[in-house]
Amino acid sequence: MQEYMCNRGYQTLINVAVLSGIGDGLYNIVFVIYAGSLSFSTLAVSLASMATLVPSLLSMLTGYFADQSRHKVRAILVTRNLQFVLFLILAFLITLPRNIWLFFLLLSINIVSDTLGTYGNGLALPLLRHLLPENKLKQSMGFMVAMTLMAQVVFQGIGSVIIVMLHHNYMVVGLINALTFLLSALLVKYRFGVLCVAEPQMVERKQVSMIRSLGLTLRYLYRNNFLFSVIILTFFINVFGASMSGLINVTLLSVKTMWLVNYGISVAIMNMMISIGMITGSLVTNGIVRKLPLMYLFAISLSFSGLCGISFIWHESAYLSIVLLFVMGYFIGKINPRISAIVLQSIPEKRLAAVDGLLNMVSMLGAPVGQLLFLGIANVVGIAYSWFAFSIGCFFLIVIIVLKFIKMDEPMF
Repeated sequence: MQEYMCNRGYQTLINVAVLSGIGDGLYNIVFVIYAGSLSFSTLAVSLASMATLVPSLLSMLTGYFADQSRHKVRAILVTRNLQFVLFLILAFLITLPRNIWLFFLLLSINIVSDTLGTYGNGLALPLLRHLLPENKLKQSMGFMVAMTLMAQVVFQGIGSVIIVMLHHNYMVVGLINALTFLLSALLVKYRFGVLCVAEPQMVERKQVSMIRSLGLTLRYLYRNNFLFSVIILTFFINVFGASMSGLINVTLLSVKTMWLVNYGISVAIMNMMISIGMITGSLVTNGIVRKLPLMYLFAISLSFSGLCGISFIWHESAYLSIVLLFVMGYFIGKINPRISAIVLQSIPEKRLAAVDGLLNMVSMLGAPVGQLLFLGIANVVGIAYSWFAFSIGCFFLIVIIVLKFIKMDEPMF
């Protein structure tokens, strides 16, 4: 918090991230509600849930271009303006008569905007490295993650309520989201000089092709035993974790015993509890959990994921599921800032965005596998069978972690 109050550059990047979080939290929940109102609701909700993973799968590509961008602050400004324009277009398109082709067009605009956001995040990484002292990096990254998630959580809740108050006027929500990107662009413009001071000096060097850059990045990570192991584990963990939101959304379509008031509010609360847990985990820096090795945190978060699956099979207590989702999110909130700090402190600056993008991309490659597997089982066989396979898989992965990774030495900074 002190770093946020005193460091104007860091403060600006957090405020930009929070504004984006507000737009994302508000629009994503409203878009799921929009998808749930369509005649092909199960397919639409599944696709809307899966689409959020596409930018992560492209993060190696966006990371490469972020590393190659000479004027990173200017590129951030352009990116936010493009997102503003895209959501202005979306706000008017969403008023047209509903059909499957319009849904795919809206989904595509959202994917392009989120991919631009991932590119912008890669541009900000070198700035953060120059703006923050090393001894405060882990805490500062945790605070940044927590504030962004807090904005998403609050506006997920607001989104599920405001769309009812607006009589499902999706155009207004699209315009609000466009406004958040405009405000982000104006904020970057206002602090342009401060951010440019933190911009790393680009040394003249031969342009490296994307394929060669990927090869060099993979070779670097392969030599870093800890980060390479983290990539492998997060790939398999995301087979389960990234499919959870979609499974919850589809489950609540048919299991009304898990509803809290109505479908929209139930989806918002269930998904919000994961984020609230992550915020709490990121902000609480003291206590015994802080000293647990990263591999222990992986195993504990997976155990609560498996228990969540069991609670949805039982589907008699929404409140039990909410508690389990919160605890699972708490441990995930401990994991993410620690990995981010290790990446920022141990990766050469010229490969920072590429390595971070590769970490995200490879780990998130597990997400579509999980989405296709578990949402496929839910659509073809039944949601209870999907949750059963989900829970069994979680507990099996815990056994693998205990047998193979639990004693691995973790880099300390």
